[in-house]
Amino acid sequence: MEKRLIIAVTLSLVIFLGFGYLKEKFYPTPLPEESQPTASAPSPQEVIKPSPVPETPLVAPTPAKPPQEVVVDTPLYQAVFTEQGARLKSFKLKKYREKLPITTVAGFGFWWFNFEIQKYQTAGAQPPKFKELIEITDPAQLPLAVAWETSTAPPTSEVPYTANQKSMTLDEQGTGSLTFTQVRPDGLVLIKTLNFRGDSYQIDLKVTVKNQSPQPLAGNLNLSLTTSYAEKEVGGYGFWGFVGFINQSREEVKSAKLTELKTFTGQIDWASLEDGYFMKAMVPRAQHEAILTVQEPASQVMTATLKTALTAIPTGQQAEIPYALYFGPKELSILKALNLGLERAVDFGWFNILAMPLLYVLKFCYRYVNNYGMAIIILTALIRILFIYPNHKSYKSMQAMQKLQPKIAKLREKYKDDRETMNKELMGLYKTYKVNPASGCLPMLLQLPVFIALYNILGYAIEMRHAPFIPNLPFTDIVWLADLSVRDPLLITPLIMGVTMFIQQKMSPAPGDPMQAKLMLMMPIIFTVMFLNFSSGLVLYWLINNVLSIIQQHFTNKYLA
Repeated sequence: MEKRLIIAVTLSLVIFLGFGYLKEKFYPTPLPEESQPTASAPSPQEVIKPSPVPETPLVAPTPAKPPQEVVVDTPLYQAVFTEQGARLKSFKLKKYREKLPITTVAGFGFWWFNFEIQKYQTAGAQPPKFKELIEITDPAQLPLAVAWETSTAPPTSEVPYTANQKSMTLDEQGTGSLTFTQVRPDGLVLIKTLNFRGDSYQIDLKVTVKNQSPQPLAGNLNLSLTTSYAEKEVGGYGFWGFVGFINQSREEVKSAKLTELKTFTGQIDWASLEDGYFMKAMVPRAQHEAILTVQEPASQVMTATLKTALTAIPTGQQAEIPYALYFGPKELSILKALNLGLERAVDFGWFNILAMPLLYVLKFCYRYVNNYGMAIIILTALIRILFIYPNHKSYKSMQAMQKLQPKIAKLREKYKDDRETMNKELMGLYKTYKVNPASGCLPMLLQLPVFIALYNILGYAIEMRHAPFIPNLPFTDIVWLADLSVRDPLLITPLIMGVTMFIQQKMSPAPGDPMQAKLMLMMPIIFTVMFLNFSSGLVLYWLINNVLSIIQQHFTNKYLA
């Protein structure tokens, strides 16, 4: 049984550490075959029909002038647009900060260890900046560019626009509209109309294509999202890269994994560029048949472009293409309320179906205790109650196996040169005493999916970002568990967790094989080192789970043995 237990523990550890890597390496998300879209090959069906242009005089070409900025201010965000390409220059979320008002006053690091003493900023210090979703400074690479592409001309979006106003301020119930107009020398007029609501991160975009030329116009209208991952720690908690819902399936392209242009065709429900806990998304509203391309050159500026094919627009007519945009947090309740399908962007991996109800319970507990640390403790207790009977059976099985250790040792010594006979005798011994050697391992394997689901929730859910548990070390002004989404800077919780695992090992029946016993005693050290850099929310869960396990094991050993 001891060998099977060692194997089960080792496999559990390997699965836990490597499940994400194995998924990416051996089960990659399939991507469609690449194809280079051209304006001469529009989508299979006519998706946008032209309509007559209202009876208005021809608009003169937009005069050359320095581009102006337009500021849109709402209770949720401050957006800055530029007339240069009618692009989005800045988008700051007012309910989220780039970082907590914390500074490191001392610390040291060595290999895997990183110990820091942190304190809060003094009164009067500049507060941390609002979370900025636009990381690009090059005006030619800013997001929300609209480009016109034809069979004879590459896409271009750098003709100046003119905004109909210079600023807009909305309260929570307010709405507003901002229009950018671009008039080209060839008679093409592009009008970008953005509608804002003070209580929503959603922005409605309508692009109007007017033909004021003497010939019909046909081509692709391209809407692009861009983001830069160059200076970010890609690969930490959360997903970094492209996510889209295409042809009824979720597609992902991680940053730094894209070596060439990727093309998706068919039903494009939405496309987004994600940055850990936040996302920028575009949703086609009038049709779904389109072409979507994703690319990321060496500069690590990832671009997702949605290409809508327009059939010939006759002279004096126009076509309108509506979109919905979302710039904001990946918070499940907010995304569901939009009814755009963007809630599918929140994905917790292999055990997502288990993680979603656990997240719901966690948020339910938070509503009553108003502290996610306490909510994690309550959730851990509920999970322990759910597994109390399997764990009890596991402890009883280990006790029974401990009592058989002398007999097992004699059989192994007697048949040490005949493994087949030894296995038969061991099976007979287990049958005689009605002991199942695997029953002690099954509860551990049953709880593994729960642990992986919680690992993803506590590491990836935006609810954990900057969520405090015990902000200060008691009786000091030293920062402790001020952010459950990052590691414990003082390394206190992972060290205590390692101690609890050691106590568990001492309380459990010792394996008969001395080498196995030494290996089991190494497990607390391995887990402690591994957990040093895990999010403190996850360490808190494992610590409380160990404490509750010790209590149950003590009760079983003393009263139910």
